Amino acid sequence: MDNKVRLPHASLIATLGILLALISVYVPMLGIVSLAIPVPYAIIGTLADRKYYVLSLVVTFFILMFGVNPIYSVSICIMSVIPGIVIGSIVKHQMNEEYANKFEPIYMGTIIVVASMIVFFFIANVVFGTNILNEFTKAAKDIMAVQLDIITKSGLDLGEGLKADDLVDYIRNILPTILLLQGMIISFIIYYLEAFILRRVRRLNLQIPKFEEFYLPGNAIMVSFVFYLLVMLMDAMNVKLHTDLIMLNLQLVFNFMFMIQGISLGIYYFKKWMKEGTIKMIFMSVFILCIFGFTGIAFVGMLDSIMDFRKIRSYKST
Repeated sequence: MDNKVRLPHASLIATLGILLALISVYVPMLGIVSLAIPVPYAIIGTLADRKYYVLSLVVTFFILMFGVNPIYSVSICIMSVIPGIVIGSIVKHQMNEEYANKFEPIYMGTIIVVASMIVFFFIANVVFGTNILNEFTKAAKDIMAVQLDIITKSGLDLGEGLKADDLVDYIRNILPTILLLQGMIISFIIYYLEAFILRRVRRLNLQIPKFEEFYLPGNAIMVSFVFYLLVMLMDAMNVKLHTDLIMLNLQLVFNFMFMIQGISLGIYYFKKWMKEGTIKMIFMSVFILCIFGFTGIAFVGMLDSIMDFRKIRSYKST
C-alpha cells in the first residue's frame, strides 16, 4: 500500500493516543476524549506495518504505567489500543476486497470491544484484586438510592414502590446487552473518526457507509434461531445456567439490531419516495408505523434481513 507510514510518523500518531489517555485521567473535565483514544491506533493499524502495532502497544503500556498506574495502563491497552489496532487492520484488509461489507469494521469491532472488556474485567479481578462489576454495582446502587430519595422528597409518585436493589438487579441481568450496545457505539465512533481524519489529511479516501445502507451480517434470522434453540436445549437438559436471563439478553439484542435495520430501511425508502414524489406512500408508512411502534419497525427489519428489499447485498456477506 503506497500510503504506509514509517516509524517517525507512527511514533507521532502513537504519541497523540498517549496524550489523549493522559488528558482523560488528569483533566476530568475532558474525560470524554477517552472515546477518541483508540482512533490514533486504528490509523496505525490501517497505515503501518505489524511491527509498529506491537511497538505502539508496548510504548503506550510503559508510559502510562509509570505516568499514571499499572491498572490504568492495562485498561487502556486492552480496551482502547488493541480494539483500535484490530479495527484499523480490518479497514486495511477491507480496502483490498472489491465487494467487502461496508459495515464489517463496525461488526467485528463490536466483538473485539466486548471481548476486550471481558478480558480486562478478568485481569483486574485476578491480577489486581479489583472486582469492577461489584464496584460498578455498588456505585449504581448508591446513585439510584439518592435519586429515588430525591424523587420521594419532592412529592412525586414516580419512585413509589421502586427500590434501588431491584433496579440494580435489572441492570445486572441485562449487562451483556449493555456491553454489546456499548461495544457497537465505541466501534462506530472509532471507525467514523478514523475515516474522517484520513479523508481530511488526504491519506486515504475511505468510503463511509451511509446509515440507510445498514445491513446485518450473514443470515441474522438463522443465527438468532440457532441461539434460541441452544438456550431451549440447555434449559431442557437442566444445565445450571440462567437460561431465562440468556433468553432475555438475546431478545433485547436481536430486537435492537432488527430495529436499526428497520429504521435504515425506512430512511432508504423515505429518500426514494421523496425523489419520486410519492407522498402518499410516506404518509401510509408513517401511519402504519405509528400503529405498530418499535415492534413493527423491528419486524420490518427482520423481513428486510430475509428479503433484502434494497438489493444492497452485492458484497460478500460475512
